[in-house]
Amino acid sequence: MYLALGGFLVVQAASALGGAASSPFRMRWPWLLLPLFPLAVVAGQLQVNDPQRLPWLFPFINLAVVAIPSLSVAAICATRYARANPLAWPVSWREWTSGFVYGAIGATTIAGIINTLALFLFALILTNANGVGAFAVERLPHPWGVVFDLGVLSGIAPIDEEFWKGMLVALFFFRRGGVARCFLWGVLAGAGFNLLETFQNSLGAASPSNLADQRLGGSWWLFACARAGTGSMHALATGFSALGFYGLLRRQPRFAWGYPAGVLLHGTWNFLVYVVYGDALFSGSWPDRRALDVAGVAGLILVLAGTLVVLWTVSGSLKDEGPAPIYRLLGMRPATGEPPRDGMLVEPGG
Repeated sequence: MYLALGGFLVVQAASALGGAASSPFRMRWPWLLLPLFPLAVVAGQLQVNDPQRLPWLFPFINLAVVAIPSLSVAAICATRYARANPLAWPVSWREWTSGFVYGAIGATTIAGIINTLALFLFALILTNANGVGAFAVERLPHPWGVVFDLGVLSGIAPIDEEFWKGMLVALFFFRRGGVARCFLWGVLAGAGFNLLETFQNSLGAASPSNLADQRLGGSWWLFACARAGTGSMHALATGFSALGFYGLLRRQPRFAWGYPAGVLLHGTWNFLVYVVYGDALFSGSWPDRRALDVAGVAGLILVLAGTLVVLWTVSGSLKDEGPAPIYRLLGMRPATGEPPRDGMLVEPGG
């Protein structure tokens, strides 16, 4: 995965340094891969149920489950941005792939390092304060174990990750993107981040020993569906964070809510995942109750539904402040008359 994504960066960097132009990103059917996702989930669950049958096939099925949601979200939102902003400078394949791969490799690397350091520091503080062995979080008293788990999952991780994913707006600042363009950049970084994070989390699922021991049981489909939902969550959360960076860099304080909104969405999703799987994470202090599993899954479904609605609406309705400079020079303006105000939301088709 690193080789493939890094290869994209090498090709794009070499072509840019060589002065080669990049063609506009166009995809006639950006949703084309989505129907394959449920088929991959069913095929993967059948493989998990019978791991001795075609064991070599499961890694490829797992890769499809990992990649389809992230790539689809990134493609659909880029297509809807282009339709909502017909006089914006076209998103290029170089821009699309660079934003996606930055989220996958750049943001995951530095955020992962900081998350790890913060996790060990937080663990050291709590274990010393409670008089248990250093880093022995599984021996923390029950309430403090939950505090540690949620402090990492719903506090440290979202704050850290949304910062570095949203940083793409600063790295792309020379492109002088409008508010809708910056939201799209955030979506690309979030989708790329989810691709690599999901791939790393799925390595245990793809392990031949795990398949042989049938440790995944009948719940692999839930992991696959949850990670697909995480792809939408990461995309929207980082889209919000990108709006916050846009507001900071362009001195537009009315967009300052973007970063905390992205952190809140990310933290809420992680909390609901913890409600379901918390007994198997870090300290193991969270109780294993069927009622908690049902409540957590129901909450994830509600958040996912809201996330998809907001992603679809904002990606197709958020407007940049005006046409690209070349179109302004030519005197071109939107058919509706006056150019929309910066960040103005319009009705689809308006």
